[in-house]
This record gives sequence, C-alpha cells and structure tokens, in this order.
Amino acid sequence: MADDVTRTEIADHLTGVFANGAISRSDLLIAAAGARPEVREVLEQLPDRRYTELRQVWQDLPAVPIGL
Repeated sequence: MADDVTRTEIADHLTGVFANGAISRSDLLIAAAGARPEVREVLEQLPDRRYTELRQVWQDLPAVPIGL
C-alpha cells in the first residue's frame, strides 16, 4: 500500500459517490480516476463488494491513516 495516502485524500475523491446507493470497487476506482496513482493503488486493494458508505471503505482499509 502507498505509505503516504490518507483517508482524507481518498475521501476528497469519493465525495458524493454514495448518493445514489451502493457502488462497487470498480465504481470507486472510476470516481477516483483523477487521483494520484498511489490513491488508486490503495483502492485496488479493496475487496470486490458493494459499498453504501465511506465508513465501509475504512473498514476494509484499516491501515490507511486519517491524515499526515
């Protein structure tokens, strides 16, 4: 996992993506298309399941720090 990626940075790219219901890991990657490669690398580590809120992403990425 990219050591310098934070939850804050990930959240900046995923703001509003849950507004229309559950989304897949692929949808999260599409939403983060403009993110640094390191952010996308972290999101690629997520299990292939449906997410209904950002909190579920954090449950699957417990090692990602909140901020620097």
